Amino acid sequence: MLLYSPTSVYAMDKAAVSNDGLAEIELMQRAGARVWCEISERWPELSKITVFAGSGNNGGDAFVVANLAKQNGVGVQFFSKGDLEKQSATSAHYRDIWQQSGGVVEDWQGQAIQGEVIVDGLLGIGLTRELNEDWQALIAAINQSKAPKVAIDIPSGLNAETGIAKPCAVEATFTVTFVGRKVGQVLADGPDYCGELIYEDLGISSATRVSQTPALEVIDESNLNLPNKRKHNSHKYSFGHVLVIGGDKGMIGAASLAAQAALRAGAGMVSVLVHPDCVHSLSATPELMVQSWDEIDEKLASASVIVVGPGLGQSDHANVVLGKLHSFDKPIVVDASALTTKFLKSISSREVVITPHPGEAARLLAVSNQDIQADRLQASQQLSEKFSAISVLKGSGSIVRKPGDSVPAINLRGNPGMASAGMGDVLAGMIGALLGQHLSVFDAAKTAVYIHACCAEAFALEADESGLIASDIIHLIPELVKQIRHA
Repeated sequence: MLLYSPTSVYAMDKAAVSNDGLAEIELMQRAGARVWCEISERWPELSKITVFAGSGNNGGDAFVVANLAKQNGVGVQFFSKGDLEKQSATSAHYRDIWQQSGGVVEDWQGQAIQGEVIVDGLLGIGLTRELNEDWQALIAAINQSKAPKVAIDIPSGLNAETGIAKPCAVEATFTVTFVGRKVGQVLADGPDYCGELIYEDLGISSATRVSQTPALEVIDESNLNLPNKRKHNSHKYSFGHVLVIGGDKGMIGAASLAAQAALRAGAGMVSVLVHPDCVHSLSATPELMVQSWDEIDEKLASASVIVVGPGLGQSDHANVVLGKLHSFDKPIVVDASALTTKFLKSISSREVVITPHPGEAARLLAVSNQDIQADRLQASQQLSEKFSAISVLKGSGSIVRKPGDSVPAINLRGNPGMASAGMGDVLAGMIGALLGQHLSVFDAAKTAVYIHACCAEAFALEADESGLIASDIIHLIPELVKQIRHA
């Protein structure tokens, strides 16, 4: 599944008219008809809807919905906001049909909402400005209603590029979107405002679609790679020796989670280097070979992949350990406290994966956390280019990007239960294991992110997601890999 910027969607709209021979009036009719179809199928006993229309093409779609509702015997309360005289000729055509059939358009002045379903056709995908107090009051009134809300193309108030509300947006029950899915519908707050997302291509051709470069590709089982099925004549060194470096005093659990995740994700062998005082803390996992940071020179010689950072801390001793990694030329996964500009700029390896959450990304780019979340796409690009690494910008809609890549990947699986301590450590260990099994750095990152999220979904099938902890993910990894392999 591909996601597009608003600019690309506008270009596809124009190409549908010029290249595909689809008249604007027909595209608008199809859009409104799909919205009405979804409404009538879900609420067949509906007696009245409330429609809100703005002066753009979303408003034209809203008039189509109102006309169809009226034709099917459903009452319509119709409110407008903005100057309808500025509507395009196509939108005005459907407004004329509405008014000629006796339909009434009321200016919104805070009237009571009477409809059993609300249709939001106020603002479209071009919104970038902050909404003024009048618009905010209208959106607040819509959200306060208990009626289900149906957004046309995108909930009004939501930035279709960034997924940020400006500063509020309609909280839709579902959104029917057209021509191309928009990046802002899946980034940041987008999923919370859009609700269920329904896609309608309006009949535009594949040639028109491929004329535009997507902004994101959604990770799914059709575009990820698993390690090759194991041959009978194999041994542990065939599947990588992952070296996890972390575990300062008081943070040994992070290194343990990363190491155990690497084992469950298929690493042939996992070694762990921790603070000298913590070596015996991991004795409960006999499959792990545990030594102190002071043994790093010996371990680097045999490791095929390094995962550095989980619980490492920033002590002088930890910095000495990081200094030992500068000349390591094999794959490295960098997480947590190892995510510093100084260390990343010093690495010799050309196969590097960095896995920052928004706070860590903000520190690496010398901006605020809010800046990262306000434009996650741009932040992921800056991280990847600045450090010549595969960047995994974690969060709701984790973005995986390689330097110079025009189409990064985004993960839409998982659930909010993943907002829990240790989840990032597990992910880092999984990426390390897949690198040890000979996946490319991009494929290892993308596949690990997807499996990690699917494990969280599997947990939520049996228990409430709020109780999910990082070790639950570890136990589910083999089961999810099997499901994907045999899908």
